[in-house]
Amino acid sequence: MKVLMKDGSQGTELFERWARIMNKMSRSESIPCSFGTSDLLFPSEIHTICVIGIMPGINITDLSVKLGITKGAVSKMAGKLVEKGLIEKYRNPGNEKEIFLRLTGRGTSAYLGHELNHQKAFAGIIREVEGMTGEQAAALFRFLEMVEDVIDTCIREKESGGDGIPQVNRVVE
Repeated sequence: MKVLMKDGSQGTELFERWARIMNKMSRSESIPCSFGTSDLLFPSEIHTICVIGIMPGINITDLSVKLGITKGAVSKMAGKLVEKGLIEKYRNPGNEKEIFLRLTGRGTSAYLGHELNHQKAFAGIIREVEGMTGEQAAALFRFLEMVEDVIDTCIREKESGGDGIPQVNRVVE
């Protein structure tokens, strides 16, 4: 679907819509939900559980890469989820240095409940993406990759004490 603004541009509407989506995502991060257990879980918690559910035995470093957050943030999240009885930490014999993670029974229930929730919520989107041509899907994934790259650059810039604006987009006055 091609949507043109009054002036013929698509960029303005695209970024307005993207900002609206980001604001809604930010708001949703503060709303905990139940996924078949007695626990109310924030999106960051259930998404951590989901990665562990897909990759049992994942270590802290690999989990941080998968989630796109720091190892410190993963360690803190893992501690919370251990306290809630949803995951457990363990070490393999002969490797006392590395910590691995796996779901408990309750963690598995939450993971499966989240998967069911996603199947219901995103069925229409999945059908739409699966109906795309290879070229359409490639364009969509290129766009998402560009967005992720810009966000990664902004994060790196902010973390290094900058203003979060990628250098290539700065206007020099």
